[in-house]
Amino acid sequence: MWLLFNNTPFAADRGWTRDESGAETWLVVIKGTFEVAPDGVQFPANDQRQVALSPVYEGSGPTAELIEETDLNIFKPRTDVFVAGHAYAPGGRAKESELRLKVADIDKRVRVLGDRSMGVGPVGLAMSAPREFDKIPLSWRRAYGGWDQDPDNPGWEPANTIGTGFATDVNRLAGGNAPNFEYPDAPYTGPERGRPAGFGPVARHWIPRLKYAGTYDAVWEKTRDPLPPVDFDRQFYQAAPRDQQSEQPLVGYEHVRMGNFTSDGFWQFLLPRLSFDIVTEFYNRPTRRSDVQIHTVWLYPDERRFSVVWLSALPVPYDEERLKSTTVSLRTRVGVPDSIRRTGVWLGAA
Repeated sequence: MWLLFNNTPFAADRGWTRDESGAETWLVVIKGTFEVAPDGVQFPANDQRQVALSPVYEGSGPTAELIEETDLNIFKPRTDVFVAGHAYAPGGRAKESELRLKVADIDKRVRVLGDRSMGVGPVGLAMSAPREFDKIPLSWRRAYGGWDQDPDNPGWEPANTIGTGFATDVNRLAGGNAPNFEYPDAPYTGPERGRPAGFGPVARHWIPRLKYAGTYDAVWEKTRDPLPPVDFDRQFYQAAPRDQQSEQPLVGYEHVRMGNFTSDGFWQFLLPRLSFDIVTEFYNRPTRRSDVQIHTVWLYPDERRFSVVWLSALPVPYDEERLKSTTVSLRTRVGVPDSIRRTGVWLGAA
């Protein structure tokens, strides 16, 4: 019962969840990891990244960083695109640069600055000039944010509680580092004047996602628990920063272009378009087929790799005990259309 037969070269897993009405939904996740050759040709990696069955954190306690969100989400209105790796200095060494990520309608620019020490003088906060860097890890710890744990005046940045540069009293910033990443239109100028800029998953308790979680109060506990509250919004499942969510789910053949995420300055390729046969068998019930949607794309420019997460969500109200197995097969081979040409002329263009 509840078996999964995977006939693809990719990782796959399954699980159960309930929709907002409480109906059981059978989730099947396919996670394909690809290598990209120097000529842009992609092929399945020998070592496939496994499906994330639960959130993955680095560190512990309230300062832990969400490294990967679970792949078992019932629905995403848009495709999440994440980047894991480093920001590289053009030419090998620089004091500042710009990152650019372009995928379908996503076009994100982030300013990168070398380490800047902070001090407090007669006129308030002072920052040193940025120091040279070769690469800086992409982490929310390097973006604006933080949690001031002063017992007399605690506070935190609700959009990023693990970052740097936030304080309820400017004097507590002395000796710390200013953010390495900032939006060009929102430069960091003080303890409560910044906007978090990152490329990884947004934690569930941070404002960008928390506002979609709904209201968990006495009414919910009495009338809905353990189901989500009536004002729950499925956008809560979107874990990428809002400017890394495609307006329409990706389908494949989208161009990926990345500036200064690699030591040579530019990386690009085309996402593959794949089709799968998802066939679910039941005891004493007809066989059912289901479709998949690209929920997530992970980009690993340091490794010249990427992962695509496809998800099938099959409602099976009252029939979960009759579900026997699901077989996943690759219907269309990996590839890109010959009509699409690759171009390296991008960073200087609009």
